[in-house]
Amino acid sequence: MAKLNKLSKMVASSKKNSIAEDFRSDLEYCIEQENKRDYIPSQSFKPSGISACKRSLFYELSGYKPDEEPPNTTLIGICESGTDRHEAIQNYVMRMKKHSIDCEWLDVGKFIKDNNIKYAEVISQKGNETKVYSEQYNLRFLCDGLIKYKGEYYILEIKTESTNKFNKHTEPWPEHIMQATCYSLVLGVDKVIFLYENRDICSKKAMLVNVTPAMKDTVWNKILDVEEYVVDGILPPKEPDKCKYCKYQSQCRKDGE
Repeated sequence: MAKLNKLSKMVASSKKNSIAEDFRSDLEYCIEQENKRDYIPSQSFKPSGISACKRSLFYELSGYKPDEEPPNTTLIGICESGTDRHEAIQNYVMRMKKHSIDCEWLDVGKFIKDNNIKYAEVISQKGNETKVYSEQYNLRFLCDGLIKYKGEYYILEIKTESTNKFNKHTEPWPEHIMQATCYSLVLGVDKVIFLYENRDICSKKAMLVNVTPAMKDTVWNKILDVEEYVVDGILPPKEPDKCKYCKYQSQCRKDGE
């Protein structure tokens, strides 16, 4: 009898675990289906990707379809967590003035209009973020924030990172510096604050990038070079050191050297 009771409990426990596992599996399937995407990116430069190799940028501007990324619930969750943290931090920045801190959250569209910034326009507003497009530089991006802090204008860029990555740097990552330069080109604000948050424990560190004319020239020349390749229909050379995270690896392998 004792053995039968033990077997019965094992069967019941196995059934409960099976139900829980079915639920987890079905939930992940739902998440994957809801985040399926099959699209071709807009044919414009993105500050977050401007540090990519010229061939990758050529593919994007020419309307090539990127490699398909199989849905991954972990990565989806990380992105959603980052979006949620962006919004929470932005809301706190907006309330800094309430606590007698000399910080003003600015409307990007109004700033563009008031400062007569040519060839830049607001395309849409998504929560606290503003999507901006510059016809002059063919740059399209979401601006995390534009603030006036202690009498100076700053572009605010929020980044969430794992503990491992967060602990590895005391300066903005090189690709983030190029990203900051793109923002500066379009909005005419030469100071960019990167606020990095450790996504595991929510500790923060802030770093300032002062964008120089030389930095702007570097990015602008890269934009011109890629656009010239596109107009001439000539494929830029490969840059093997930038292949790891490229979303056009299949097309690049097909095209060869």
